[in-house]
Amino acid sequence: MNHIEYLRMYEAEDSHWWYVGLHKLILAVIQKESQRLGRPLDIFDAGCGTGRLCQLVSRQGHRISGCDLSEEALRLCGLRGNKTAKTADLNSIDLESGIFDVITSIDVLYHKGITDDVAVMRRLWKGLRPGGMLILNLLAHDFLWSRHDIAVHTRERYTKDKLCRRLGAAQFSIEQISYRVGLLFPFIASYRLLSRFRRHWSGDGEAVSDVSLPHQLINGLLLKTIELENLWLRISSLPAGSSLFVVARKPR
Repeated sequence: MNHIEYLRMYEAEDSHWWYVGLHKLILAVIQKESQRLGRPLDIFDAGCGTGRLCQLVSRQGHRISGCDLSEEALRLCGLRGNKTAKTADLNSIDLESGIFDVITSIDVLYHKGITDDVAVMRRLWKGLRPGGMLILNLLAHDFLWSRHDIAVHTRERYTKDKLCRRLGAAQFSIEQISYRVGLLFPFIASYRLLSRFRRHWSGDGEAVSDVSLPHQLINGLLLKTIELENLWLRISSLPAGSSLFVVARKPR
């Protein structure tokens, strides 16, 4: 990502409706898996960013480690009290075989720094125990491409079929796959398409992402919408949305 985007993320993650809603969904999946196994989980966050998810997972009592390629992201991780995250490139990371119950990789595999997403998935597959869980969130639909993608260095956006094929090529079985942010999708799609007709640049000439905290009332209403959607995702999937959410497993 553009360097400034890590600070924008760090400042927004604790309260921004998009991050809070996604983290609640992930934590619910992790806690359900912990209850199924009857113990705290060993978790790895592949591309941990500024470390908010690691912080939340550790509060649930799980053992979590993480990595990121960005020194700025790891610096901000340290400000959250996470001193264990390591510098690593997912294109070449060599995880110890079969040591994690869950691996999360949230909004990472679409990054232009990932040269082969299937190869990275296979590396994550190696690190999981048999029956272990991979949790992904990724950007969806190429027609939503905007200045946001330029700012966060998007390589490609995904469709459900494309992601299913690539997970299959990495030998994962899919437990759940759904679009996310579906209830707000018409508004997001309209905004993204309209944004193509205007330029929005930061002072130094770099494109700026959509990560900014809205008014408290609006943020609360948007979060309630996502929380309602999260309840629906526990029992079914959504046919459209701006993101894709996946729970996949390494076969036993």
